[in-house]
Amino acid sequence: RTPQTPEEKKDTLTKAMDKWIKGMMEATAGKVKAWDAVNEPISGADNDGDGKYDLQSGETGDPEANFYWQDYLGSEDYVRLVVGKAREYYEEFGGNPAELKLFINDYNLESWWDDNKKLESLIEWIKVWEADGQTKIDGIGTQMHVSYILDEADQKKQEESIVKMFELLADSGKLVKISELDMGIVEKAFGAGIAATAVTEEQHQKMADFYKFIVSKYLEILPGGYGITQWTTADTAQNPLGLWDVNYGRKHTYAGFAA
Repeated sequence: RTPQTPEEKKDTLTKAMDKWIKGMMEATAGKVKAWDAVNEPISGADNDGDGKYDLQSGETGDPEANFYWQDYLGSEDYVRLVVGKAREYYEEFGGNPAELKLFINDYNLESWWDDNKKLESLIEWIKVWEADGQTKIDGIGTQMHVSYILDEADQKKQEESIVKMFELLADSGKLVKISELDMGIVEKAFGAGIAATAVTEEQHQKMADFYKFIVSKYLEILPGGYGITQWTTADTAQNPLGLWDVNYGRKHTYAGFAA
């Protein structure tokens, strides 16, 4: 069979995306009002030197594990397609268009090691996608899979970047949600995590205080924030990521979050 041309591939995949979004909106019939329209679009590298990180792609990501729509539909068009079709079919199948909220969701937006460049890049990309005058992205989701760092200097840098992230998000004018919050604990930045069974009483308290810091700063800087999703319910033996332990007993982190 003759391989499709780039134009034919774009046409085929546009039809596939249209069919999938239509099916989702028909099935949910206006009842699901908030969606992550696009998930994890931003890479961690600026290979073209334009001052912002490139999009994930077969060149910057893992083409063996992932399919990158933008490689076929175009860096600008693929988000515009998703957003436009979501709004079209949401209304067609009974939704009130004023209630639909479409988010771009990504991770490492609080990254202190690159001075929040990934978030700054995402904000710039949103401006690119909205530059057609028709596309409207309502909000940004920040995943926040974080670790408390026992090295005090690095932990301080991390806390400063979290504050900066919330400030940048507030300045973006978008709705903001913490979409996947959980927390491990490490001796040093980028080091191996400490197992749940090895976390000391003092370390539990440090994690609880860090939860309180994150949630308090979110509420302070983004008082109109869209909400927080706690990503992991309970620990495993190896990972102290939950607000409950492996036996579903409330942890110090539960108290920190609640406070």
